[in-house]
Amino acid sequence: MTAEVVAERSTGSAARQAWCPPLVAVVASALLGLWVTLDVVLAGPWLRADIAVADRVDALDLRGSTIPNAVLWLLSQTGGRATILVVIGLLTVYIMRERRVWQPLLRVVVAFALLTVVVYAMKIGLGRTAPGYGSSVLYDNGRSYPSGHSVNAVMWWGVAVWLARSYQLPQWLVRLFTVVAVAAPVLASVSMLALNYHWLTDVLAGLALGLLLLRVLHLVFSTRLGDWGNAPRQGRARGRSRDRVLAARSGPRG
Repeated sequence: MTAEVVAERSTGSAARQAWCPPLVAVVASALLGLWVTLDVVLAGPWLRADIAVADRVDALDLRGSTIPNAVLWLLSQTGGRATILVVIGLLTVYIMRERRVWQPLLRVVVAFALLTVVVYAMKIGLGRTAPGYGSSVLYDNGRSYPSGHSVNAVMWWGVAVWLARSYQLPQWLVRLFTVVAVAAPVLASVSMLALNYHWLTDVLAGLALGLLLLRVLHLVFSTRLGDWGNAPRQGRARGRSRDRVLAARSGPRG
């Protein structure tokens, strides 16, 4: 067994923990998500908060103003699936080419499948109408709950940081993705509220669900699945110890 393989196995656990939500945050998110969901189904106290926020946004009428509407739409794209997947796609291709591994693609595919199945199961299952409908109605043709933009912002930018740290990309890039991963959920959620596309509880549920799914993704790849596709391919990688070291799934030391 080569020294590189031993090093990779010994440091793999640390790599998989890169940007993994801590257990306390996951538990808090699960409790918040459960509380909000039950409240939405039972039309509890959170409904009053939903209506109050929606009424306030209606009074501001930001969607009716050209510049504020354009700015908010741009900010909302920090949680837009198409926008994020372009960035994630470029990042994945770069890592695969430079490190000669295909594990990043596997992470992205599993994340996409997990997010799509869970989020759309909830959207279709509850069928909640958006604020623009005039009232919160369940089991209709709505797709408001939870906010997909909020889930996307937490999940996908978290994956971006995970990939950047795992494959030891330049520090400026790691810092950039880290800042975006912190800011994007806030920007996407606030913009969705300001544009009156979502209720307050839609956004809260989306943020909580994003943290939960990101933790689940880390758990999935803490198994043998996390070892697949990480050994540099022969040929171009032969004799390039630098590539083998950089391909190791190790988080930043220090």
